[in-house]
Parts: sequence; structure tokens; C-alpha cells
Amino acid sequence: MVLRWLLAVLVVLTFVGLYANEHWTMHTLVLDGHGAGQRLLVYSDDESGGNSEATLLPDDGHGPAVRCRLRSTYQWPFCEMVIQFDAPGLDLNRFSRIRLWLRAEGPTHNGAPDQVRVFLRNYNPAYAGSGPHPDLKPHEVVLTPGNRQMPIELRLSQFVVATWWAQDHQLPDELQGAELDRVRIFSVSTGGESASGEHLLRLARAELIGNWIAPESFRLGLVGLWMGSLLAYLGWESWHTRRRLQASLTRSQALEKLVQRDPLTRVANRDGLYHALELLHQVQGEEVFPLAVVFVDADHFKRINDEHGHDVGDQVLVHLARTLRANLPRDDLLARWGGEEFVIVMPQTSAAEAAGVAERLRQALTQVEWPAGLAVTASWGVAQANDEAGIDLAMREADQAMYRAKHAGRDRVERAARA
Repeated sequence: MVLRWLLAVLVVLTFVGLYANEHWTMHTLVLDGHGAGQRLLVYSDDESGGNSEATLLPDDGHGPAVRCRLRSTYQWPFCEMVIQFDAPGLDLNRFSRIRLWLRAEGPTHNGAPDQVRVFLRNYNPAYAGSGPHPDLKPHEVVLTPGNRQMPIELRLSQFVVATWWAQDHQLPDELQGAELDRVRIFSVSTGGESASGEHLLRLARAELIGNWIAPESFRLGLVGLWMGSLLAYLGWESWHTRRRLQASLTRSQALEKLVQRDPLTRVANRDGLYHALELLHQVQGEEVFPLAVVFVDADHFKRINDEHGHDVGDQVLVHLARTLRANLPRDDLLARWGGEEFVIVMPQTSAAEAAGVAERLRQALTQVEWPAGLAVTASWGVAQANDEAGIDLAMREADQAMYRAKHAGRDRVERAARA
């Protein structure tokens, strides 16, 4: 019940938080050439060998405008309205979108409405050079304002590095992508289809839009809220469970004290395993299921006894038991079933999960320094019990799966047919 209420509260908080981050925590920065650290300028192609003329018109209350006379004496004639920012420039990583109220008029080569190119030019000392006019990386978007409703809203991710600039600058891979962390210039320029003649560019308004908390950071915070809440719940649940079990036993430590042990390997014997299983079921009830059973049998153990003696054989069993115990969680039960055969019982574990554990244990045996320089392997059988009545059946199925592993070549893990 507590978990259901916690999940319901988290879902509500998540939706409210996402909506609030999108609509209630926005901030804007107006780009008009008059704000702090901004200057409004106009340029034409005259500095590149052309003779187009650009004139900044007086502000009539509808935003800055440029009247441009394009002349085709230059290969790429242009006029440009520029808003320049003081060094080090604007870090646009704090923003996600830009809104533009734009108007463009003038003749075009194809007779279509006049286009404009919108630029964000970024500074980076890696390619800016050392002259008085730094080489700024241009990021552009081409628009046809006459076909759009105002305002035009663009994601900053839509701005891409201008192809012509990228071709002229052979930059290393890490500098070839978009960079908007030190933007020095925002500008609006006549388009590539603009023809010779009179043109008007008017920027009624431009504003950058961002969130006080970046959406990525906010979503990461929500993930942290979920994880923290669930961890707090798990901590509370663990504390509550410990109190409930306090009168009977303290988890595996009590089991270890009560079970009977094999005198050689110091792990539980068969009777001790059944005793521990009974206690475990009394304490945890049906929560122990699914319960995985793994049978482990040392390969060629008779040959080890025959060729190296029973003392070495006993040492192999001790090493095997220690390796299994050292690589199992304390809640898993380990017992010597008889001879060279061991049983592992894993509460709240499916057969598929237990097979993965068995495979890791099988590989762990390859790292053991065995007595007499031996290389000892084992065969593994895995089965699953879904209730108390199925434990004995799972024992038999795991034993049979282990023998199938023997017959299939040893040193392998086999699962019961219905596991």
C-alpha cells in the first residue's frame, strides 16, 4: 500500500514538474542592439569588393530596419543587420529556442518571396585567429519570412555550421560541430536568391528563450527524485522487515548458528540444509519464491582420489566449498549433499538468474590454485521451485540436470527442462 501511494505521488510530481519546467520557469533575452553589451550595426559586401549599399533606418517603433541596394558587381552580394555582443559573448547553452519577428522585401532571381539568412557566429580561440577581426564560426538557418506566421520560433539545434565556412576551415573532428557557448554576433542577411535592387530587412523583435533549469538537468533531477524516493522506501521497508524478524532471527547469521555442518568443508550438510530451508520459510513465507536450486558436482573426483590420494581429494572439496561460499551472497544457502556433490539454494531467484550465477561460479573455479597443481572443474544443474511443495521436485530436477551436464562433456551448466 505504501509503495502504491509513493508511486502515485511521484507520477503526479513528475507530470507537474515537467509542465512547470516547460511553461513556468522560462527566461528570455531580447536582442535589439540596445541592451547591455549589445551594438546594432549594418554591413554590406563593400568590404569584400562589392558596391552594395546598406543603410540603417531610424527606428519608427517597429524595430530596427535596413534598406539595402544590392548590386551584382560582387559574386555574392549581400546586406546584413548585425547585433554584436561584447566579449566573451553570449553562452546560448542556457537557451533552447529563438523567436523572430522578421520582414523581408525585395526582388529574387526565381520570383519567390525574399529569403533571409539568420546567423549565430561563435568565437573560439582555436580558429578565431589573432587579428583585430576574429574569424567567427557561422551557424545559419535560411528562412522565407513572407511564408511564415510571426513569430518564427526556431530551436537552436536547427542552426548548423555554414558549409562554405566549414570547407574553408579544416578543423579537427572535435571542433567541426555546432558551438554556441561564446556567440559574438547575431545577424540577419539577405538570402542567396536575392536579386539586384532595393531590399528591406526589418527585425521587429528577437528573443532567446530558455529555462532557468535546463530540461536535461531537470529530467535528471526527476530521475534522482525517483531513485532517492525508492531508495528511501527500500530503506524503510528493510528497517520494518528487520523489526518484524527481530524476535525470531537476524537473517543469515541466525541460520548459520542453527544449521548442522559438514565437519570437513564447514558448510551445512543435507540435514542442516533442510533445517535452514524450514526456518527460512517460517520467517519469510512465500516471499522466498521463486527459489532456485543448483547442484554442483566436482568432475573426475574419483580419479583425483585414485591418483593423488584421499588427503588431496579432501583438500579439493574444502577449496571447492570455500570458493562457492566466497562468491555467493550471505542469504544463499550452501550445503554438501554428499561425496563431491554440493547444493546451492537461492531464495527469491529464478532459474535463469541462478544459471547466470552458476556460470560465474564455474568460471571462478578456473582462478583457484588447487592442491597438487590440479585443474578442477565441476558440472552444474539448475532448477526452480515456485512454492514449498515444489522444493523436492526442484531438487530432483537440478540433480538430473547436473547429470546431463556430466554426460554432455562436464564443466558446463544445464537447466532443468521446465526451468
